[in-house]
Amino acid sequence: MAVLISSATAFGALIVFLYFALIDPVPVDDAALRSLETGSVVTFAVVGAGILVGAIIMVVWLGRPIRVWLRRIEDGAPAAGLPPNVARLVLLWPIIGASLVAAGSLVVAVFFAILYDDPGNFVGIAIGGAVGTTIVYFGTDLIWRRQVPTFFPDGDLSAVRTFRLLVRRRLLVAFLLIGGLTPTLLVVLSLARTRSVLDAENPQAIVDNLVLMQLFILGVGLVTGVITAVLVARAIVEPLDALQAAMRRVEGNELDTRVVVTTNDELGYLGERFNAMTAGLRQGERVRELFGLYVSAEVAQAAVDTGAGLGGTLVECSVVFSDIRDFTTLSERMSPDRLVDVINRYMTAMVSVVVEHGGVVTRFAGDSILAVFGTPLNPMPDHADRAVQAAMGMRRALASFNEAETAEGLPNLESGVGIATGPAIAGNIGGRERIEYTVMGDTVNLAARLEDKTKDVGAPILMSAETYRALGDERDLRATAMTDVAIKGKHDPVTVYALPD
Repeated sequence: MAVLISSATAFGALIVFLYFALIDPVPVDDAALRSLETGSVVTFAVVGAGILVGAIIMVVWLGRPIRVWLRRIEDGAPAAGLPPNVARLVLLWPIIGASLVAAGSLVVAVFFAILYDDPGNFVGIAIGGAVGTTIVYFGTDLIWRRQVPTFFPDGDLSAVRTFRLLVRRRLLVAFLLIGGLTPTLLVVLSLARTRSVLDAENPQAIVDNLVLMQLFILGVGLVTGVITAVLVARAIVEPLDALQAAMRRVEGNELDTRVVVTTNDELGYLGERFNAMTAGLRQGERVRELFGLYVSAEVAQAAVDTGAGLGGTLVECSVVFSDIRDFTTLSERMSPDRLVDVINRYMTAMVSVVVEHGGVVTRFAGDSILAVFGTPLNPMPDHADRAVQAAMGMRRALASFNEAETAEGLPNLESGVGIATGPAIAGNIGGRERIEYTVMGDTVNLAARLEDKTKDVGAPILMSAETYRALGDERDLRATAMTDVAIKGKHDPVTVYALPD
């Protein structure tokens, strides 16, 4: 920043000096340009060096609080402790640097106007100073953006109450300098030279001086315009490019994406809102993940996509009901913490099998599991086959679970599984304050009754005759038909099929 300020100030001062020393004076002889005078060069060098040194001293003095806090932050102090006055100073630093250049230009303009007793000197130098100030501002703004995140790691720049140089104001300044300053100077100075030609004894020299003056102003205007345009374009395009890249990452589901906020204008505010949006998306994703833990992933997705309206649909499905045997006795023998740990590990093993076969777990009731295959959430034509495969997989998972329990010196678990196929109502049941996605009907009740019957018949898995008839590829199972089985809630005995482990 010091190099930029020094270079821009020296460049602008040199342009102004060359113009007023060589071109601006109206030729009094046949020479179109006046030669440099040693006194003018010395005066320019002394005054320019003095102003430059003064500006650097002011920058160092004004920036002391920033340097102090920068060292504190580098030593581990939290940036959140940044005092409001230092926070404002950080955000206004490019404007402060440009203001020092403007003030220095104003001093030089007043000095030369008094020295040469020519108000025109003041106008010319002030205009040159405005160009240099603009270049300094946009240049230091680009450089300082790299340091701003050190003081504002959270990117909450708009929370600081301070002056904001908005983008539209920057564009207006840049347009006035690029599109308005050069032609204005050309018109005004050309009119002045034209009047001089009418009464001059050396019109050719004045015309030549006019051409040189126009070329000089045009060249300076083009160089200044290109520099300003490049700086302004970078100041606007770079944040937009970063925002576009971040949006593409979010589109790829990278919700931890953040943009670095470096400006206190509309682009900075846009970056802050983008970060707030991604934070909201991350929060929503966490809620969705937690929601998916309390209900199945299919239920969570359906609630997100279509809402949570009450109601149900009559579907043909297969229901699996599993329950731990002698759970009351088990709970009496174990401490509550150990019991919860055992049940959670058991449920994890069982649910994994259900999900693997496409089922939806709709209810946990202590030690029991209710899973359904073939609802609108998981439509499948082979729901009976999947239900039977899931039941057998649950038995295999239980065997592995018990092996691990035995190795830990813990008691083994025993469970029964009932499978029923038929019509059921599937949907959201409850009230406005709380709802639950579940299945209801005689098919669900039958699955629970069959599970309870497994203890009486000595078979780990019982399926209804409807499930057996609905089987496709699983018909070759070693299922044993059991006729005239009395089922609680059924008036007449039924035929069921038992599956071994």
